[in-house]
Amino acid sequence: MTGTTGTSPRTADASSAMHPPTASAPGVCLNCGEPVSQRFCSACGQPAIDPNPTLGEFVHEAASEFLHWDGKLAATFRLLFTKPGELTREYLAGRRASYLSPLRLYLTCSVVFFALKALAPDPPVVVRAGTTQVGMVTIQEDTVGATLQAIDRMTQSKSSTDRVTGRVLGNALRHGDQTAASLRQSIPNLMFVLVPIFAGLVALVFRSRRMRYPQHLAFALHTHAFLFLALVLTLVTRLTRNAVVDALAVAASFLAIAIYMVLAVRRVYGGSTWSAMLRSGAVAVTYFAAFTVAMLLTFALVALRV
Repeated sequence: MTGTTGTSPRTADASSAMHPPTASAPGVCLNCGEPVSQRFCSACGQPAIDPNPTLGEFVHEAASEFLHWDGKLAATFRLLFTKPGELTREYLAGRRASYLSPLRLYLTCSVVFFALKALAPDPPVVVRAGTTQVGMVTIQEDTVGATLQAIDRMTQSKSSTDRVTGRVLGNALRHGDQTAASLRQSIPNLMFVLVPIFAGLVALVFRSRRMRYPQHLAFALHTHAFLFLALVLTLVTRLTRNAVVDALAVAASFLAIAIYMVLAVRRVYGGSTWSAMLRSGAVAVTYFAAFTVAMLLTFALVALRV
């Protein structure tokens, strides 16, 4: 539709792009162009704003957005830590406005974990005569050459499985830094792909509850959100060379995950504590097997690409 001045829409858009407005047009939403009679546009929800704000207005807008989101953040994490499974119960009951959505919570916690992991120093490397100590792993340096020779022989094997395995291991050893970097980049995507598998396992174990798959998916996202936060404890192993402290941190992390899983299962799906423990254990073992297979496949694909 053309304007009253006779200017075509294409010309008007080009003119607006070259000369952005310095003040909000009275009664018009700058986002969608619909009339605005109150503080917010009834069509798109954007508030009536000045497109060229002062520094004070910019800071006020940013603070308002953060504090509004922060209110949900505090309520969400309070339930996540103090009442395992209650976030899922609230979501299933339709009480969602006061909390982060399951997907946003998952993404927030995963970003926190992987960001802290990236910032934490790499495990200490200690070189001794004939060996290299990386964290709690000891590598016998005199066996590396023999290992590569054995791998090279595998690549000449008549078995296609041996040839692929030899190529994967050979690339991984010869390009260790590139393999490790690519694997670190792939793990967040891998974890995201595994969440629906976890939800499917839960749905299978609790199929008698006759709940729809998205309900189990919400439970899976909440559980993984806690998992990421609990795994932050394992980063202690990057800060200390004390084997006892490292072992205690890892044990505390996995114990917290196990306890959370049992309590969350009982609160969301009901049943006795023993039933929750057995079903949680079945899900955890199967999921760990799926995670292991996925990690091996990811490692193989990464090693073949380097």
